Amino acid sequence: MTQLSDFDLDIQTKLLRATFLNNMAVLRKHMPEIFEFYQNYTPTRTKLTFDHNGEVNMIDDGSLVYEEHAKENSYKQAELFVKEPRLFSYSLNFGDNNINFEHERVLQKLYKKREEEVQKTGFNIFDVEKNVDLLTMIGVGLGFHIERIFQLCDVRLFYLYEPDPDCFYCALHCIDFGPLIEHCFARGGAFTIRLGGNANQYVNGLNAVLIEQGYFNIARFYNYRHYRSKATDETFQKIYELAYRLSNGWGFFEDEIISVIHTLSNAKESFPFLKNNKSFENPLEGRPVFIIGNGPSFDETIEYLRSNVVNAVVFSCGSALKSILDAGIIPDFHIEMERTAALYKWVDSVGHKETLKKINIITLNTVFTDILKLFKNAYILPKPKDGGMDFLYEFLDEEKYPPVYSCNPTVTNAATAAAIYMGFKELYLFGVDYGYIDEERHHSQGSLYYQKGSHVEQKKMSGDMKVAGNFVDTVFTKHHFDNSRASLEILLEQRPEITCYNCSNGAKIHLTKSIRCEDLDAFSEIEDKKEAIIKLLSIGFSFTGLEGINLKKEFENKLVLLKEAITNIITITSEEIHSRRELTQILSKQYKYTKALKDHGDTQVIYRFLQGTVNYFQSNIMTNVYCYQDTVEQKKYINHSLEVYHNHLNWLYDELASSYNQRAKI
Repeated sequence: MTQLSDFDLDIQTKLLRATFLNNMAVLRKHMPEIFEFYQNYTPTRTKLTFDHNGEVNMIDDGSLVYEEHAKENSYKQAELFVKEPRLFSYSLNFGDNNINFEHERVLQKLYKKREEEVQKTGFNIFDVEKNVDLLTMIGVGLGFHIERIFQLCDVRLFYLYEPDPDCFYCALHCIDFGPLIEHCFARGGAFTIRLGGNANQYVNGLNAVLIEQGYFNIARFYNYRHYRSKATDETFQKIYELAYRLSNGWGFFEDEIISVIHTLSNAKESFPFLKNNKSFENPLEGRPVFIIGNGPSFDETIEYLRSNVVNAVVFSCGSALKSILDAGIIPDFHIEMERTAALYKWVDSVGHKETLKKINIITLNTVFTDILKLFKNAYILPKPKDGGMDFLYEFLDEEKYPPVYSCNPTVTNAATAAAIYMGFKELYLFGVDYGYIDEERHHSQGSLYYQKGSHVEQKKMSGDMKVAGNFVDTVFTKHHFDNSRASLEILLEQRPEITCYNCSNGAKIHLTKSIRCEDLDAFSEIEDKKEAIIKLLSIGFSFTGLEGINLKKEFENKLVLLKEAITNIITITSEEIHSRRELTQILSKQYKYTKALKDHGDTQVIYRFLQGTVNYFQSNIMTNVYCYQDTVEQKKYINHSLEVYHNHLNWLYDELASSYNQRAKI
């Protein structure tokens, strides 16, 4: 046991203080919000101390955080991590499903080429190279493990999460963060610190890093947990539960081609767009809205719905339409959001042709025009972050026709968003299950999924995972449904004035009130509902702003800018690349060029066309490249895949230029 003399204690204390002041100067320059937070900070629970060995340590609620030798043991932990790293790898899944899009064919070819060339992929990349594109760390401790990791590895993007601000305050006295931050900056990366918050905020913070630096960094990112606590355990688990949300849903150029074709076609038909609800008063604002999805629990609520449709405004969602109409329920609005022309087959299979002509349809601007013509009247929701809508916003007032956020990934999201953006305040969810108790009862029994010989017949749907249930402990769900649930939760979080009741026997939805339909209070009948709906549609939707504009000619002018952007993107990655590290640098440059297109009004739509394809191709190429141990073979694959990528971009331009004014192929 070593006891520090008063002299040594004074020296060590002054050194700790000097390190803290140096770090505060660094924070003032690079992270001013954190600097302000700690400028007059006093720790309350966790504090610095010198332990029985005379070494710096932390004390928390009267106990040492490190039993002894904090620096030495932290170094050993970092060294063990390099030997046995925990990581997340971007998943490449190419099943036996029919391939409809060219990008699917191209990406699958790149995957198969790598699969043929590389047999063993489960090796430790640190045995081959020391370059780390993305390292996330949960828990700062005294920071010594961070210091050691940076000695052992060449880290480009570093993301640190520390739930306890006291703990980070201690670390500011122990290691010099300045050189670590500069190290990342010198490699074109970033050093990000998130203090406090919860596991979901940690994941959101990581997503913000990827938005800024490029989603290809998720191809393989390392996840380091320094210490165990309830907060760090929840965060560590959450990243593996939710990482799939960070690695999909980026969109593809071919999606945007379809969007443009359908958006221009719908504009040609003069279908009106939803206005800002601040500009009109919804005559049905105080009345309940029934959102009816195609989940299996719809069957349990048919009798209630049939008896109460006169007491509420009814929205039917996508494939639920057949079950609803077969039950004798006629909705006030039908909602669709899928963009492909193949959706027409779904809607046409519903039957009830004459009844459809009595129903108003509300869709995203991306939906196939022929579908809209099956219904009484059609109305358009402006989709955010969409190529077709971005183009129209060059002529439409975005404040007058605001984009309807949280309208995807499923049609129930479009319906709930539509209702809220139309000015309704009270929603009731039926058959909006986002999960299922029985894998053989994954949708309503009356839907096309259970119709023998149907083009979508599916007796069993295996769940990807289990989540908390609304009326039961857990239910099965798919990633797609779970994303949909999360999207609705985001919408409700942003709109606290909305009251939403979940009457569905599926997944639990945060910010909704769980209640079975038989326990609902009685609603009074809506008098003159048809007239009120006619009034709402007439004042809530408009086509004003696009009259007399030659959209075809305007879009042809946009094609010139698109060709220029594609040429520049290809030029960035046209030089010969010799290593994965070089590939990282060049993809980063390409990503940032593409991202900058969003910042200018005349190229915002160009960004929308390109960003999804850039994300998917960069991520898939990088994921495949990581599988090569042989540097010569790796180099060959890198340059081959980039050439394939370039050819695909040129193909996409030709496809858009030749088809934007034609009927969609898919």
